[in-house]
Amino acid sequence: MAARDILNLAGPPRDVPLLVRIRVLLGGFLNQFGWIFLGFGLVFVWMFTANADLTSWYHFRGQINTAEGTVIYSKKTRFSIDSSKHGEDTPVYAIHYAFTGTDGAEYKGVSFNTGKQFDEGQTVTVEHLQDNPQVSRIKGMRRKPIGFFGLSIVTFPLIGIFFITIGIRKGVKANRLLALGEQTTGRLKSKEKTNTKVNNKPVYKLTFEFNTPEGMTYEAIAKTHDTAKLEDQTEEPLLYDSTHPSYAVMLANLPGNPRIMENGTIRADTAVNTLKVLVIPFATIIGHGIYIYLKFLN
Repeated sequence: MAARDILNLAGPPRDVPLLVRIRVLLGGFLNQFGWIFLGFGLVFVWMFTANADLTSWYHFRGQINTAEGTVIYSKKTRFSIDSSKHGEDTPVYAIHYAFTGTDGAEYKGVSFNTGKQFDEGQTVTVEHLQDNPQVSRIKGMRRKPIGFFGLSIVTFPLIGIFFITIGIRKGVKANRLLALGEQTTGRLKSKEKTNTKVNNKPVYKLTFEFNTPEGMTYEAIAKTHDTAKLEDQTEEPLLYDSTHPSYAVMLANLPGNPRIMENGTIRADTAVNTLKVLVIPFATIIGHGIYIYLKFLN
């Protein structure tokens, strides 16, 4: 973006088309990476976390009853756990059992065990809640295929949400300044290498210094792995909030790369490219929404 672009930008308030707002809000690396990470992370959440025994610590923390149970049958599940020194996966077995509660009624349940299959008719010790025998397990086993470590999988979608949050906040800021920000240029003050990489390229923190008409000096910060777009001129164009000048954004670092036309209006690249930024978020929301409905609500 040449220096003349900042001079051609119309004064505030500006009309920012919907396609531009969408592209700025959801475009850029942070947003797209975040949605990808969230989408794939949720797949593993449904596979592992949803099948993790996360409640036994609560149900069986107090007074429990025990009863003699009988194995109805056992079978190998689709789950396996790397529990050997040689990195080999050990299958998880589902052990179906029956027992008689203190009320004289028969109850059935299923527990999960790694690496050991039980025979039909085998006797087992069953633990159950005193006031609710339907909540039970074979002593020493789990109530679901995966142990408590399955909760750690939640880390992946949380990382995605973290990036999406940062990206959306950046997009909201950019959209606001596109509509209401004052124009000026900034001089590169410092360039620092961060610990983050994008496509094996280090991300840099670039700090620009600019002056307001009142003679005050402020800073605008941009983080990017593509520093060339912010170092091709002596002064780079930016927008800032006249009431809070430290609230500023470099035009060359806007997510979605909106175009500034010769008449000062703001336009998206193309409608097709704008809609592309919606593909991953929509696929994530709709795909997992359908799964939640079919699995838990239907």
